[in-house]
Amino acid sequence: MDDPVPMPTLLVTRPHFEGDNDPRSDSIHIFDPETQSVPTCPDFIGVRLYTEFLSSSDEERLLEEIEETPLTPSQSGKGKQHYGAKVNFNKKRMNPASFHGIPAYAHALEARLRARILEDDFQTLEARRLLESALARFETTDVFVLRYQTEESSNLDFHLDDAFAYGEMILDVSLESDSVLTFLRGRPNSEISGMDQVFEAPVCVRVPLPARSIAVLYGPARNEWEHAILGYDIEARRTSITLRTISESLRATDEGQEVMRRARGGKS
Repeated sequence: MDDPVPMPTLLVTRPHFEGDNDPRSDSIHIFDPETQSVPTCPDFIGVRLYTEFLSSSDEERLLEEIEETPLTPSQSGKGKQHYGAKVNFNKKRMNPASFHGIPAYAHALEARLRARILEDDFQTLEARRLLESALARFETTDVFVLRYQTEESSNLDFHLDDAFAYGEMILDVSLESDSVLTFLRGRPNSEISGMDQVFEAPVCVRVPLPARSIAVLYGPARNEWEHAILGYDIEARRTSITLRTISESLRATDEGQEVMRRARGGKS
């Protein structure tokens, strides 16, 4: 088991969401769901947040489906379910042998997102181009369910989803309770090669995650910022569903093609 990632000094205590009353407000910025941007940090690009993505009844049905399969203990006090091919990150290999497909609800969530994006009103043509470009290369092949509990001090360490294994776009559905997705750049020894040398001091963006919302990560936010769910942002039981796709390089392999076939339900 990996050691926990040390908490950056900037985030040892929970930031005020208002920002104005927090002495760290020059370094900690807040994502605005209304404008789908970070006004005080305009170079933060690559998050789209759709609130009320699910109804309460949709949420209840999803949770019932999740509960049909036991969650296994995971790092940092979480329970998990994983539907995806095994990946050896050190040897850069993927083995689809034990992968038998993804839950039906994952296909439904992806289809709903695609419809929502079609209805979206983008502020700029460039914003639409970036998101639609990432979406065009997305097809769910990996589903990760995580259960956070306050009594277990559950959290998700700062990390970058592996670029060898997974493609650009990542989807995260929030169920049961609100939380915050925290992005960080400039952390010493970060998983983003060379990025800790680019910035003189860490910079953080806090993205609210209301229950029944979906957050879409792509572009710079996916590749140039680490992200985490911090322990003090878990105030009640929370379940998340993360949808990912295998990378373009893996799709070109026989193993990748088999993963795609199985994720589609065995259809070519």
